[in-house]
Amino acid sequence: MRAPSDIVDDNNNNAQSKPAAVQTHHHPTAGPYPEVAASNPEHTTRLWKAVMSSLDDTASERDGVESPSLTEGVLSETTAKVTDVDFAELVLQPHGITIDRTTRRDLRKHFNIMELPNDPEDRLNVYKMSFALSVWLEPDTGRIRENYIAMRKYRSNEAEYSASALRDIFLDEPLRLWLLEDQEGEKFWLPVWLPVRLLQFACKPPQDEWHTPPPIYPLRKRYEWDIRPDCAYYVSLRCFKLAFREDIQYHTSVVQQRAFGPYLTIEFKEDLNSLAVASAMALYNRYRLKHEALRMSSQGEWSEEDKNQMRHYGIKFVESYWTLWCTVPKAFPEWTGCTMSRLSSGSCCAVAGLRELVSVVNDIHYWGLQVHGKSCKADIYTRVRSHPDADLIDTSILEDDSNRSVAPLHGCD
Repeated sequence: MRAPSDIVDDNNNNAQSKPAAVQTHHHPTAGPYPEVAASNPEHTTRLWKAVMSSLDDTASERDGVESPSLTEGVLSETTAKVTDVDFAELVLQPHGITIDRTTRRDLRKHFNIMELPNDPEDRLNVYKMSFALSVWLEPDTGRIRENYIAMRKYRSNEAEYSASALRDIFLDEPLRLWLLEDQEGEKFWLPVWLPVRLLQFACKPPQDEWHTPPPIYPLRKRYEWDIRPDCAYYVSLRCFKLAFREDIQYHTSVVQQRAFGPYLTIEFKEDLNSLAVASAMALYNRYRLKHEALRMSSQGEWSEEDKNQMRHYGIKFVESYWTLWCTVPKAFPEWTGCTMSRLSSGSCCAVAGLRELVSVVNDIHYWGLQVHGKSCKADIYTRVRSHPDADLIDTSILEDDSNRSVAPLHGCD
């Protein structure tokens, strides 16, 4: 059975956004063409300079810097909301954000886990050898399925469905682990890779190293990018030494002084706009970190492995229905927007649908730490070392611990 949102059209997502028409005022002129405005050399020169400036700004914007020329003089005074019927046309499309509902992929190939066990339970055992986490989901899903069947029968509301999902599926690591670390201090420190779950955390720019995706086409309506995802997973700062954690905020966005690098967003809303905005924003900031690291390194060029690291996962969860999405950049090395593609879907009331969701959540957590988290840490390391005044005497603050994991998972299809 399909989720209700999978039947609804995506607000003409494929339509192209067009700039507002330019108003011209005609003046009486002598000569055979009375309809043509009088020529003013100074005015023509100013217009030509403006056009050339716009072209230069476009090149800068594609390097990760927003172009003012694309946002000045054409905006409506009203502010767009994700619930607007024309949000996709007036906000997503001008920023190059596309929603592709048609795709459905082989998830084992997508996560590049063909060398790992095909059985989700056996694969989970491999994951546990790499990371001792509390968020791992066991394949015994009978109780969860019965709960969703009961909620559907008794017509539970959105809050009850989301509470059930946060209790049984989207788990969190104990916060008390941070207190234990404070007591032990740095003497016995070892890098620890953990996910951090945040609920309805406000991510409103401008913030240090937290940027909005630049417009690719002229905007017609202003949008504040004030997002509050229902649930999002980040990488814990505990992979860095205590003495260095304060400096991470100068290289990438840090939230609650304990997490960075969001890799999974969950929305319990019917519309896709909220998920698309949150995913695009997370992906763009990951792209900026990689872009700057490559610019400062001797490598310079984007490798296939670098490109495969650029992704953000999203799950839309409405009642018992879930849909998995993956957002990736449209092109490299310039940022030209991104595409959020549907990978899979199912119902928690069905045995197969719930088992696939459990497997997907485990696969994403493993990818989020093994590939995403470690590549983010490596990019921060590159930025630190590239500074001319960097103290390189003790590089153990950012040691490469990639050999601690079992499976490579360098990239995904």
